[in-house]
Amino acid sequence: MLELQLDDLEKRGINRYKAVVMAAQEARFLNDQARLGIIKPEAKPTTTALKRLFEGRVVENEENESQG
Repeated sequence: MLELQLDDLEKRGINRYKAVVMAAQEARFLNDQARLGIIKPEAKPTTTALKRLFEGRVVENEENESQG
């Protein structure tokens, strides 16, 4: 099942390695919001981040790519 979702990401132009970085950044963001009391998490930040990534709600940060 995960393999199918990774194929969908690659069709959108996101390779699986970039997807890992994007999911990690989103998970950190969610974790920071939870610690500050901004959101009340229903699931673990990593699970939520992966779900958002596969739904297309997480976008690439192209700003960091040009600096690297």
